[in-house]
Amino acid sequence: MHQGLERRILIAAGWMLLWGVTGCLGASSPLRATAPEVPTGQAKCKVAASHENPLVTEWPAPEKANLEALLRQGTVVVSYSGCAMKLLPHCRTRGYYGWRRTTTSTDTLEIRNAEDLYAKLPLGAVSLEGELARSGRISVQTTVAGQIELQQFDPATMATDPYCEGATHVLGALSLGAFKMRSGGAISARGGAGVPTIGSGSASTSSEETVMREAGTPDSCKMSTDQGVHPDCSSPIQVFLRPLPKYIADRGPAGTVKVDFLSGGGNEPWDVRVGDRVICKTPCEKWVDPAMPFMMELDAGFLRSNHKADVPDLREHPAQSHLRVLAYPRSDGKFVGGIVATTFGGLGVATGIVLTAVGCTTDDKKMCGAGAITIPLSGVLLASGIWLTVSGLPRAEVSRTGSVQAPRILGLGGTF
Repeated sequence: MHQGLERRILIAAGWMLLWGVTGCLGASSPLRATAPEVPTGQAKCKVAASHENPLVTEWPAPEKANLEALLRQGTVVVSYSGCAMKLLPHCRTRGYYGWRRTTTSTDTLEIRNAEDLYAKLPLGAVSLEGELARSGRISVQTTVAGQIELQQFDPATMATDPYCEGATHVLGALSLGAFKMRSGGAISARGGAGVPTIGSGSASTSSEETVMREAGTPDSCKMSTDQGVHPDCSSPIQVFLRPLPKYIADRGPAGTVKVDFLSGGGNEPWDVRVGDRVICKTPCEKWVDPAMPFMMELDAGFLRSNHKADVPDLREHPAQSHLRVLAYPRSDGKFVGGIVATTFGGLGVATGIVLTAVGCTTDDKKMCGAGAITIPLSGVLLASGIWLTVSGLPRAEVSRTGSVQAPRILGLGGTF
């Protein structure tokens, strides 16, 4: 009788092991192709982000008119990042601009490739890239008579002004003068020395040169005085931005939190997703709505399923706080070891239950005792396997900047 019972127990254990193995195999995700990433100008704009004295000659006329109007009202506040500078007309604070005449000077800027374009004309790079590709050359000739400078600036009122949300800089100074932007053509100097003038007899062109934009008259700049700039030499040429204090610039829209999304397991870039939309790749910093469900995904490469980690609920953190989210890929050692331990631990617990039930009901003390010993030992193995499996899964951990968060074990004390 005992041999038949033992045979049935072994058969049941074998079926449970087979179920555990096939279940693990079936859980793996199918292969999926990923589309190649299309390069954009955003990477080039990051280089331009450190350029805090951009030219504004390429700005459209309405934008320049808006800028000139705001200058008459007082301090001009902007939101500036890389290739974009947005005026914040309703953000007002103390300060005014005073004129200072300088020695009249003329300069010519030559641009022949996209790298030069994004470095020298970041505010108009996106709109001018097509023209540069067509003509092969863009040049900007500027004549400057002086500049207006910000005086008696006081940022105190900006800290509580909702219209100043997103502000990063104030316009500390603005050079005024005349300019002419051309496309096409080429410059070749006679005699080797000296700098040729565009359109002069000493230069030759390889293609037709056209004027794209111009404002003011260079000769008028010499007639500017200490009291004011000549009307025909008053076009905005170059802005000199002044960073706002950190307590003002480092502030997001109402109800948002600032999050540094980072890779915690190496340098692999994770996609930060909201639904099907990728909002950035690690490392990146964003002001986000904490109510949104964020998920981080890492492309594990060919023949492997992607790592996905849900970001814990950010609503438990106060608004305007600065958080750090670290994403960790799956630990294959822990995960595989946990699956094995869970499988055999589960089999042991099931076997112990069968031994206990049969032995104790048939007064077989040996089988009953074996079951009583097998259940707790296998239970420890099962619990360890579950912990290893869970801790080996991809996870995202949230902490406040400057703090260290202890990891959670089965939902206690941290996040997976």
